Amino acid sequence: MTINHANRRAGEDRRPDLALVVRPGLMSAFHELLQRGVTVQAPIGSTVQVFLCESLRLDPQYVEGTIQTIFLNGKAVDDPASAVLTDHATIALSAAMPGLLGATLRKGSYYAGMRGEISHREREKVSPHEGKVLLKLFNLLPADIGPMIFEKGVWVNGADLKAFFERQRPRFMEGCREARLDGKNVDVAELPLQDWPGRDVFLRVVKE
Repeated sequence: MTINHANRRAGEDRRPDLALVVRPGLMSAFHELLQRGVTVQAPIGSTVQVFLCESLRLDPQYVEGTIQTIFLNGKAVDDPASAVLTDHATIALSAAMPGLLGATLRKGSYYAGMRGEISHREREKVSPHEGKVLLKLFNLLPADIGPMIFEKGVWVNGADLKAFFERQRPRFMEGCREARLDGKNVDVAELPLQDWPGRDVFLRVVKE
């Protein structure tokens, strides 16, 4: 599969831009990036529900039935249709977690009163504009929706990406079929040698 760079937004910083085509078995290696957090575009001033269903293009039934725990800036969200995104917010998503803790953190939970200090409550109005948020996925979600998110493209801290490639070097040598940096083919073996200090890298990953 060939990667098309045409869908980057005009006017955005296009450097550095890394595109990978990988074998399906290599996608699980990227789960750790999703758990650490990747930056994605988001409609600031809209709700978490709009972000999930329109920006990430998740099925509303999937959001309702599978994404059971939502944290916005460290606060548990009970109603994603009313929680408003701020620029550079952190959104953490998880499928259902076991036990009382999982039941307590679940959106709209009967036990929500037990977590009063960590429940999200709207405090400010935000002017609508395009911005970015830090997205974290846990539990079953990296495998479920991670490939779709990486195909759209994410920003990853350069130092984190370099360390990731260093740890995953043996798997990448076997499973990465194509690597393009700023539109030019690069040897997969060179990825751990790339250095992006203090910069975010726009990363897209697709399965062959």
